[in-house]
Amino acid sequence: MPEDTPQDTASKQRWLPLTSPPTSPVALPMRPALAELPALPLNQRPQPTASKTLPAEVPVVGANQPLTPPSTPPKPENIRASASADGIEAILSINVNLGAKPFGMPELKADQASKREALGPDTAPKPYTGEYQLREELGRGAWSTVYRAVENVEPLKQLTNLPPTPPTSPTAGATSSSKKVLAVKKPSSRQAHKILEKEAKILTYIHSHANASTYLVPFHGFDSAQHSIMFDAVPLSLETHAKAATRRPLSTKTMFDPVVGAEEWAGLAESLIDGLAFLHSVGCVHGDIKPANILLRPGSSRALTPLYCDFSSSHTISSTGEEQEVEEVSAVTTEYLSPELLEALSPRNTDRAVATYASDVFALGVTLLFAAIGDSPYAGARMASQKLGMAKEGLPFEFARRGEQASRVMKGRAVEKALKGALAREAVKRAAVAKWRDEIREPLKSWEEGGWARGG
Repeated sequence: MPEDTPQDTASKQRWLPLTSPPTSPVALPMRPALAELPALPLNQRPQPTASKTLPAEVPVVGANQPLTPPSTPPKPENIRASASADGIEAILSINVNLGAKPFGMPELKADQASKREALGPDTAPKPYTGEYQLREELGRGAWSTVYRAVENVEPLKQLTNLPPTPPTSPTAGATSSSKKVLAVKKPSSRQAHKILEKEAKILTYIHSHANASTYLVPFHGFDSAQHSIMFDAVPLSLETHAKAATRRPLSTKTMFDPVVGAEEWAGLAESLIDGLAFLHSVGCVHGDIKPANILLRPGSSRALTPLYCDFSSSHTISSTGEEQEVEEVSAVTTEYLSPELLEALSPRNTDRAVATYASDVFALGVTLLFAAIGDSPYAGARMASQKLGMAKEGLPFEFARRGEQASRVMKGRAVEKALKGALAREAVKRAAVAKWRDEIREPLKSWEEGGWARGG
């Protein structure tokens, strides 16, 4: 027999069943029986796993239940974005001090002033305590993502007189409670938590006035656990509506009217100017007026009611006009900024970009110009730098008349007359919103009397 025979025998012995007695000192120790294992504590036992055949359930989001936000790369702090006109949202650092009382600032009434002074940095926003389920994404901004949600969702109830159905089958005869559709504005990063909380405070103050829901998207409160703001869901924006209107057939009867129609444009203009007058009367500067931040709510008739939204760039001004510090950064769109703000944002300029009542008026003027032609007045630019240069000149009418919809904004017609005072290049020559509201009535009245189809 070969010399290595004992080694093979020892090797084979190590592979005997564990229940057999060890035949060698180097054999592996015996495995204890299951009955000898100590019982695990309750808090360390694994949770039972649901069967894969059960239907999936969407969890209900409570006011105090944490929810993982969508994964979005965080934005760096303290960075001023370049004023690119191609970008829908340009992030601007606005760490500013409000100095003298801004030009055209309306006087606050006593009750309004007291409400404004009560809105301090430590004031808690209106709380939202309901429950809701998030649905699909509606849109994204510089600091947030907006989702559609359903409020007060209850589980389906099975009727008692029906036999139970298998878990994989839908429950027959189920009923559910009424569902209210909401829009939930959630922060896209941790840096946005303070911005949305500040916006909720401003909305709490504005909605303390009786007429707020006439001009703003109704606000339901702030979910502090999710750092989210709750609104009514209004899915149609002025931007989408006006762009879609450009696809309507053009005729000699409508070529001088706004793309949305003369009568509709006049109603939008009057409602939006009234809404801006309301905001300024309570001491609020919106700061980011543009077609995407105006939502259209269908009324009882075919008319659409415009509502302001997105107050993340807003701030309030004290009744005395004393210096206040605006600490939060904000997001605006360069194509709707006034020339003085664009100049302040230049890299070599040391001035601070502060949104004012006058810049709000200019932004609304360009927004209504967008509603008249269905596009930006600077849409003819071939490059972003060229578009930015056009916007800095502060002559949106001149560039709009070089585009395909030039006939809708011709000199001497109603659109030009209605927006001329708001689109003055210099802020001191720009009409205050109260004066603008009075001036716009005359061209719109003559437009209506002369027939909407004539274009004024």
